[in-house]
Amino acid sequence: MEKIEFVNSKKQTVIDAIKNFRPTLNYSIIKTALRKKDVRVNGKKVGENVSVDSDQTITVFLNEKKVKQIEIVFEDNNILIAKKPFGVEVTKHNKSFLDSESLEELVGYEACHRLDKNTEGLVVFAKNQNSKDALLKAFKEHKIQKNYFALCYGKIDKNGQNFENYIKKKQKYAKICENFDKNCKIAKLSYKFVVGKNRLALLDINLETGRMHQIRAQLAYHGIYILGDEKYGKKDVNKKYHKTKQQLCAYKIQFLNIQEPLDYLNNKSFIIQPSFNIEDYEKISQ
Repeated sequence: MEKIEFVNSKKQTVIDAIKNFRPTLNYSIIKTALRKKDVRVNGKKVGENVSVDSDQTITVFLNEKKVKQIEIVFEDNNILIAKKPFGVEVTKHNKSFLDSESLEELVGYEACHRLDKNTEGLVVFAKNQNSKDALLKAFKEHKIQKNYFALCYGKIDKNGQNFENYIKKKQKYAKICENFDKNCKIAKLSYKFVVGKNRLALLDINLETGRMHQIRAQLAYHGIYILGDEKYGKKDVNKKYHKTKQQLCAYKIQFLNIQEPLDYLNNKSFIIQPSFNIEDYEKISQ
Protein backbone atom coordinates (compact mmCIF):
# COMPACT_ATOMS: atom_id res chain seq x y z
CA MET A 1 0.00 0.00 0.00
CA GLU A 2 1.29 3.43 -0.97
CA LYS A 3 0.83 6.46 1.28
CA ILE A 4 0.57 9.97 -0.15
CA GLU A 5 0.50 12.94 2.21
CA PHE A 6 0.63 16.65 1.46
CA VAL A 7 -0.61 20.05 2.63
CA ASN A 8 -3.39 21.47 0.48
CA SER A 9 -2.54 24.81 -1.15
CA LYS A 10 -5.99 26.34 -1.81
CA LYS A 11 -9.73 25.84 -1.30
CA GLN A 12 -10.90 23.10 -3.69
CA THR A 13 -12.44 19.65 -3.69
CA VAL A 14 -10.40 16.81 -2.28
CA ILE A 15 -10.26 15.07 -5.67
CA ASP A 16 -8.93 18.21 -7.35
CA ALA A 17 -6.39 18.62 -4.56
CA ILE A 18 -5.10 15.07 -5.02
CA LYS A 19 -5.04 15.40 -8.82
CA ASN A 20 -3.16 18.70 -8.60
CA PHE A 21 -0.61 17.19 -6.22
CA ARG A 22 -0.21 13.98 -8.27
CA PRO A 23 -1.38 14.70 -11.88
CA THR A 24 -0.46 11.22 -13.10
CA LEU A 25 -2.74 9.52 -10.60
CA ASN A 26 -5.70 7.86 -12.29
CA TYR A 27 -9.07 9.44 -11.49
CA SER A 28 -10.75 6.08 -10.84
CA ILE A 29 -8.11 5.18 -8.23
CA ILE A 30 -8.87 8.37 -6.31
CA LYS A 31 -12.61 7.63 -6.43
CA THR A 32 -11.99 4.09 -5.19
CA ALA A 33 -9.86 5.41 -2.31
CA LEU A 34 -12.68 7.79 -1.36
CA ARG A 35 -15.29 5.06 -1.54
CA LYS A 36 -13.18 2.86 0.74
CA LYS A 37 -12.52 5.82 3.07
CA ASP A 38 -8.80 5.58 2.43
CA VAL A 39 -8.60 9.37 2.22
CA ARG A 40 -8.12 11.50 5.33
CA VAL A 41 -8.31 15.27 5.84
CA ASN A 42 -6.44 16.40 8.96
CA GLY A 43 -6.55 12.78 10.10
CA LYS A 44 -10.33 12.38 9.65
CA LYS A 45 -11.59 9.77 7.15
CA VAL A 46 -13.72 11.11 4.30
CA GLY A 47 -15.80 9.11 1.83
CA GLU A 48 -17.08 11.87 -0.47
CA ASN A 49 -15.61 14.57 -2.66
CA VAL A 50 -15.69 17.18 0.11
CA SER A 51 -14.32 20.71 -0.06
CA VAL A 52 -10.95 21.20 1.63
CA ASP A 53 -9.31 24.43 2.78
CA SER A 54 -5.75 25.57 2.32
CA ASP A 55 -3.23 24.33 4.89
CA GLN A 56 -5.26 21.17 5.57
CA THR A 57 -3.27 17.94 5.46
CA ILE A 58 -4.56 15.31 3.02
CA THR A 59 -3.49 11.69 3.34
CA VAL A 60 -4.30 9.04 0.73
CA PHE A 61 -3.70 5.30 1.09
CA LEU A 62 -3.55 3.56 -2.29
CA ASN A 63 -3.95 -0.17 -2.71
CA GLU A 64 -1.99 -1.65 -5.58
CA LYS A 65 -4.29 -2.06 -8.56
CA LYS A 66 -3.69 -2.77 -12.20
CA VAL A 67 -5.25 0.13 -14.04
CA LYS A 68 -6.13 0.04 -17.71
CA GLN A 69 -3.88 2.53 -19.47
CA ILE A 70 -5.73 5.00 -21.68
CA GLU A 71 -3.95 6.70 -24.56
CA ILE A 72 -4.47 10.47 -24.55
CA VAL A 73 -4.35 11.74 -28.14
CA PHE A 74 -4.86 15.45 -27.40
CA GLU A 75 -5.50 17.58 -24.32
CA ASP A 76 -5.71 21.28 -23.50
CA ASN A 77 -7.67 23.39 -21.01
CA ASN A 78 -10.98 22.78 -22.81
CA ILE A 79 -11.09 19.27 -24.21
CA LEU A 80 -9.46 15.87 -24.03
CA ILE A 81 -9.41 13.28 -26.82
CA ALA A 82 -8.71 9.69 -25.78
CA LYS A 83 -8.45 6.36 -27.57
CA LYS A 84 -11.04 3.97 -26.17
CA PRO A 85 -9.90 0.33 -26.13
CA PHE A 86 -12.09 -2.63 -27.02
CA GLY A 87 -14.28 -3.82 -24.12
CA VAL A 88 -14.61 -0.52 -22.22
CA GLU A 89 -17.90 1.36 -21.88
CA VAL A 90 -17.72 5.10 -22.51
CA THR A 91 -20.05 5.88 -19.59
CA LYS A 92 -21.53 4.03 -16.63
CA HIS A 93 -25.05 5.31 -17.40
CA ASN A 94 -27.35 2.33 -18.07
CA LYS A 95 -24.43 -0.10 -17.79
CA SER A 96 -24.98 -3.77 -17.05
CA PHE A 97 -21.59 -4.33 -15.39
CA LEU A 98 -21.50 -1.66 -12.72
CA ASP A 99 -18.26 -2.90 -11.17
CA SER A 100 -16.22 -2.31 -14.34
CA GLU A 101 -14.60 1.04 -14.98
CA SER A 102 -15.94 3.27 -17.73
CA LEU A 103 -13.80 5.49 -19.93
CA GLU A 104 -15.28 8.57 -18.23
CA GLU A 105 -14.06 7.29 -14.86
CA LEU A 106 -10.63 6.38 -16.20
CA VAL A 107 -10.19 9.79 -17.83
CA GLY A 108 -12.04 11.92 -15.28
CA TYR A 109 -14.20 13.98 -17.66
CA GLU A 110 -17.59 13.78 -19.37
CA ALA A 111 -17.80 12.32 -22.87
CA CYS A 112 -19.73 14.27 -25.50
CA HIS A 113 -20.57 11.26 -27.70
CA ARG A 114 -20.54 7.47 -27.49
CA LEU A 115 -18.93 4.39 -28.97
CA ASP A 116 -20.17 0.84 -28.53
CA LYS A 117 -18.39 -1.18 -25.85
CA ASN A 118 -16.60 -3.39 -28.37
CA THR A 119 -15.70 -0.58 -30.78
CA GLU A 120 -12.35 1.09 -30.29
CA GLY A 121 -11.46 4.62 -31.22
CA LEU A 122 -11.45 8.34 -30.51
CA VAL A 123 -13.76 9.86 -27.91
CA VAL A 124 -13.97 13.59 -27.17
CA PHE A 125 -14.40 14.84 -23.59
CA ALA A 126 -15.35 18.30 -22.34
CA LYS A 127 -13.35 19.77 -19.46
CA ASN A 128 -15.75 22.65 -18.72
CA GLN A 129 -19.35 23.66 -19.37
CA ASN A 130 -18.63 26.08 -22.23
CA SER A 131 -16.68 23.39 -24.07
CA LYS A 132 -19.43 20.84 -23.44
CA ASP A 133 -22.08 23.17 -24.87
CA ALA A 134 -19.98 23.86 -27.97
CA LEU A 135 -19.19 20.17 -28.55
CA LEU A 136 -22.76 18.97 -28.11
CA LYS A 137 -23.99 21.65 -30.51
CA ALA A 138 -21.32 20.75 -33.07
CA PHE A 139 -22.13 17.03 -32.91
CA LYS A 140 -25.85 17.76 -33.25
CA GLU A 141 -25.25 20.00 -36.28
CA HIS A 142 -22.80 17.51 -37.87
CA LYS A 143 -19.89 19.95 -37.65
CA ILE A 144 -17.59 17.25 -36.31
CA GLN A 145 -16.78 14.57 -38.87
CA LYS A 146 -16.16 11.01 -37.70
CA ASN A 147 -14.47 8.36 -39.82
CA TYR A 148 -14.15 4.67 -39.06
CA PHE A 149 -12.03 1.82 -40.35
CA ALA A 150 -13.81 -1.54 -40.53
CA LEU A 151 -12.73 -5.00 -41.66
CA CYS A 152 -15.69 -6.32 -43.64
CA TYR A 153 -16.91 -9.08 -45.94
CA GLY A 154 -19.98 -9.46 -48.15
CA LYS A 155 -21.42 -7.36 -50.98
CA ILE A 156 -18.72 -4.72 -51.13
CA ASP A 157 -18.48 -2.30 -54.03
CA LYS A 158 -14.87 -1.29 -54.72
CA ASN A 159 -16.16 2.05 -56.03
CA GLY A 160 -17.68 2.82 -52.64
CA GLN A 161 -21.32 3.46 -51.76
CA ASN A 162 -23.64 5.92 -50.02
CA PHE A 163 -26.45 4.63 -47.84
CA GLU A 164 -29.48 6.50 -46.55
CA ASN A 165 -32.06 4.53 -44.57
CA TYR A 166 -34.60 4.79 -41.80
CA ILE A 167 -33.47 3.30 -38.51
CA LYS A 168 -35.05 2.77 -35.12
CA LYS A 169 -34.09 1.30 -31.78
CA LYS A 170 -35.81 -1.98 -30.95
CA GLN A 171 -34.89 -3.20 -27.47
CA LYS A 172 -31.11 -3.70 -27.63
CA TYR A 173 -30.97 -3.76 -31.41
CA ALA A 174 -31.06 -1.20 -34.19
CA LYS A 175 -33.47 -2.05 -37.00
CA ILE A 176 -33.39 -0.69 -40.53
CA CYS A 177 -36.95 0.04 -41.72
CA GLU A 178 -38.29 -0.17 -45.26
CA ASN A 179 -40.75 2.63 -44.60
CA PHE A 180 -40.78 5.63 -42.29
CA ASP A 181 -42.78 5.65 -39.08
CA LYS A 182 -42.84 7.95 -36.05
CA ASN A 183 -40.12 5.94 -34.27
CA CYS A 184 -37.67 6.11 -37.17
CA LYS A 185 -34.74 8.43 -37.68
CA ILE A 186 -32.72 9.03 -40.81
CA ALA A 187 -29.35 7.24 -40.98
CA LYS A 188 -26.66 8.30 -43.44
CA LEU A 189 -23.19 6.94 -44.09
CA SER A 190 -20.82 6.36 -46.97
CA TYR A 191 -17.79 4.17 -47.41
CA LYS A 192 -14.66 3.98 -49.54
CA PHE A 193 -12.88 0.74 -50.38
CA VAL A 194 -9.28 0.91 -49.12
CA VAL A 195 -7.76 -2.53 -49.72
CA GLY A 196 -8.90 -6.15 -50.00
CA LYS A 197 -7.26 -9.39 -49.01
CA ASN A 198 -8.45 -12.96 -48.53
CA ARG A 199 -12.13 -12.08 -49.12
CA LEU A 200 -11.93 -9.32 -46.54
CA ALA A 201 -11.96 -5.60 -47.23
CA LEU A 202 -10.81 -2.60 -45.23
CA LEU A 203 -13.42 0.14 -45.55
CA ASP A 204 -13.13 3.82 -44.66
CA ILE A 205 -16.57 4.84 -43.39
CA ASN A 206 -17.82 8.41 -43.10
CA LEU A 207 -20.58 8.50 -40.50
CA GLU A 208 -22.94 11.40 -41.21
CA THR A 209 -25.51 10.63 -38.50
CA GLY A 210 -24.80 9.07 -35.13
CA ARG A 211 -27.48 6.46 -34.39
CA MET A 212 -27.22 3.50 -32.04
CA HIS A 213 -25.30 0.65 -33.74
CA GLN A 214 -25.78 2.52 -37.03
CA ILE A 215 -22.67 1.40 -38.89
CA ARG A 216 -23.08 -2.24 -37.93
CA ALA A 217 -26.83 -2.43 -38.58
CA GLN A 218 -26.87 -0.33 -41.75
CA LEU A 219 -24.00 -2.16 -43.42
CA ALA A 220 -25.51 -5.53 -42.50
CA TYR A 221 -28.83 -4.47 -44.03
CA HIS A 222 -26.98 -3.94 -47.31
CA GLY A 223 -25.18 -7.29 -47.10
CA ILE A 224 -21.89 -6.01 -45.70
CA TYR A 225 -20.81 -7.49 -42.37
CA ILE A 226 -18.14 -6.31 -39.97
CA LEU A 227 -15.78 -9.10 -38.97
CA GLY A 228 -16.27 -10.12 -35.33
CA ASP A 229 -19.72 -8.53 -34.99
CA GLU A 230 -21.77 -11.16 -33.17
CA LYS A 231 -24.99 -9.12 -33.15
CA TYR A 232 -25.31 -8.10 -36.81
CA GLY A 233 -22.61 -10.21 -38.46
CA LYS A 234 -22.27 -13.87 -39.46
CA LYS A 235 -21.28 -16.16 -36.62
CA ASP A 236 -19.79 -18.85 -38.86
CA VAL A 237 -17.44 -16.32 -40.50
CA ASN A 238 -16.50 -14.81 -37.13
CA LYS A 239 -15.70 -18.30 -35.86
CA LYS A 240 -13.58 -19.03 -38.92
CA TYR A 241 -11.46 -15.95 -38.31
CA HIS A 242 -11.53 -16.37 -34.49
CA LYS A 243 -13.02 -12.94 -33.82
CA THR A 244 -15.60 -12.14 -31.13
CA LYS A 245 -15.39 -8.33 -31.19
CA GLN A 246 -16.27 -6.16 -34.17
CA GLN A 247 -13.18 -5.00 -36.04
CA LEU A 248 -14.33 -1.40 -36.07
CA CYS A 249 -12.31 1.66 -35.10
CA ALA A 250 -13.28 5.34 -34.92
CA TYR A 251 -9.91 6.40 -36.28
CA LYS A 252 -10.47 10.04 -37.20
CA ILE A 253 -12.14 13.13 -35.71
CA GLN A 254 -12.18 16.37 -37.70
CA PHE A 255 -13.53 19.70 -36.45
CA LEU A 256 -15.21 21.58 -39.29
CA ASN A 257 -16.99 24.70 -38.06
CA ILE A 258 -17.24 24.64 -34.28
CA GLN A 259 -18.13 27.75 -32.27
CA GLU A 260 -16.20 29.57 -29.54
CA PRO A 261 -14.45 28.79 -27.28
CA LEU A 262 -13.33 25.86 -29.47
CA ASP A 263 -13.11 27.63 -32.83
CA TYR A 264 -9.30 27.27 -32.70
CA LEU A 265 -9.88 23.56 -33.44
CA ASN A 266 -11.53 24.23 -36.81
CA ASN A 267 -9.94 22.30 -39.70
CA LYS A 268 -7.87 20.24 -37.27
CA SER A 269 -7.92 16.44 -37.49
CA PHE A 270 -6.88 13.80 -34.97
CA ILE A 271 -6.03 10.32 -36.25
CA ILE A 272 -5.07 7.00 -34.67
CA GLN A 273 -4.18 3.58 -36.05
CA PRO A 274 -6.59 0.70 -35.39
CA SER A 275 -5.38 -2.31 -33.45
CA PHE A 276 -6.43 -4.63 -36.31
CA ASN A 277 -4.64 -5.05 -39.63
CA ILE A 278 -5.90 -6.71 -42.79
CA GLU A 279 -2.38 -8.04 -43.41
CA ASP A 280 -2.85 -10.37 -40.45
CA TYR A 281 -5.39 -12.42 -42.48
CA GLU A 282 -3.22 -13.14 -45.50
CA LYS A 283 -2.51 -16.76 -44.64
CA ILE A 284 -6.02 -17.82 -43.62
CA SER A 285 -7.29 -20.49 -46.00
CA GLN A 286 -10.66 -20.18 -47.72
